[in-house]
Amino acid sequence: MSRMALSVLALGLPTVALAREQVLLFRTEEHPGAVDPSGCQAAPFEVNVRLPANVLGTDDGRPSGKALACARITDPTFAEGSTADFYVHFMLPEGNFTGLGRCTMVSNGVPRPGVVLTSCALKLTELPAGYVGGFATSSSVFNPKGLPGYNTGSFWTLRVFGPEPTKDTGGGKVSAAGPRRSPPP
Repeated sequence: MSRMALSVLALGLPTVALAREQVLLFRTEEHPGAVDPSGCQAAPFEVNVRLPANVLGTDDGRPSGKALACARITDPTFAEGSTADFYVHFMLPEGNFTGLGRCTMVSNGVPRPGVVLTSCALKLTELPAGYVGGFATSSSVFNPKGLPGYNTGSFWTLRVFGPEPTKDTGGGKVSAAGPRRSPPP
């Protein structure tokens, strides 16, 4: 069997989740009335783009929360490879999560000129009780010109981690408290 075929087979195998890990998958769609955009004042940089959004389930499209994304766009042409500072606050049934990092422009001409494809990688800087850290990634479409037929929105993956189990003095394993579930906002 060739090395390439072996690599393809290995990539198709399921992977083991890390201990105390939770993966949240959802999509956001820009909606001006979803949340107050003044929340962007919490961003640690000067914001020039504010994107209030509804959070929707990936399977059924039902509302499951709210989000506010805040960006500093320094390249108004959205050239491929250019980056933007990005701050986002998610209000989810699991609790509130805040992420900070950068988004990279992938394309400014597909599916048509003026529609921007981008991906974001953010460190989660604020998490609900019971989580110790994590990160968020996105596959996003940004429609800064409001061209018909294209919504600004993203598919998000949040990978969050709980504390490692601790040992009691008797040598037995004792599980640390798991993530608390908060009611939806």
